[in-house]
Amino acid sequence: MGKVTGNVCCKLLINKHEKPPKGYSIPGVSQSILRSWRGFRTVGAMPTKFNERFGIDLGVAEGKRRFVNRVLNFLFGTIMRDADEDDPFTGKAELEKYICSKLGERYAGLGSLERLIGHDFDKCLITIEALFAHSEWREHAETGIQGILAETEVDIGIQWENGQFRPAGAPALDAALVSDPLNLLVEPEYKGISDAFKKGLDHFLHSTKKPALLADVLTDMYESLEALAKVVCKNEKDRDLSGNCESFISAVGLADPYKRMLKEYIKYANDFGRHAGQQGKPKPLPSRREVEAFMYLTGLFIRVAISKDS
Repeated sequence: MGKVTGNVCCKLLINKHEKPPKGYSIPGVSQSILRSWRGFRTVGAMPTKFNERFGIDLGVAEGKRRFVNRVLNFLFGTIMRDADEDDPFTGKAELEKYICSKLGERYAGLGSLERLIGHDFDKCLITIEALFAHSEWREHAETGIQGILAETEVDIGIQWENGQFRPAGAPALDAALVSDPLNLLVEPEYKGISDAFKKGLDHFLHSTKKPALLADVLTDMYESLEALAKVVCKNEKDRDLSGNCESFISAVGLADPYKRMLKEYIKYANDFGRHAGQQGKPKPLPSRREVEAFMYLTGLFIRVAISKDS
């Protein structure tokens, strides 16, 4: 048999569902990755899911319930065990304390994190992001969440990208109108724009549980585009998007019909998100589908403007 590379060894171990003994090493494969296989082997080729083979409609609620349980098994059956093996005295406690601090919660001894998370879907997402932010556990978190998502039987409305969860939409639109704008906004001068855009994405992600956040998504996205218009038009800081509308469209080199589109964008944001309802009455809640389209339209304007500006 010829020389077997690290990658081939990895695939053989995974496909045979074998685990490397503790201390085992493969050239080019980190110990963090090897460690994750000791209790969590979900990467590699997988057969068609049971519910798909038998035509079982699990539903989103059941899909999220199973996702939460897999995250809990990963965190407390694999991660904390490995932290304890690495440092039997303080490893587990220090990792729990780190994650609690990232979540802005009080650490009150071992077990605090599990009690804090409970079976809350959103807290599971935040905890995985916190684990990824820890330099020593980043690869482990990446391997774990990729495996969990691969096992998830139904679309639960999330995707994992660059250490963060994002709301999942149409893949082609997400790539062009969410990921691309975020990549274009990495320059320091665009920080205010990027922060507002990311805030809107985060609100949209959590709006499945709190529909009232949909109005906040409109406000966040509007503020992102408003900040961009100020940068592009190079005018006073207090000028709002409606005042910059025509100048912004002209500056990015778009035809007059886009001015009407942007004016309707502004009107929609004001009607459903930004301004108070008439006579103090609550505003009608926008539909999730419309808010998602508003997000994509914001991404379109950002992409066109910065591509032109650069």
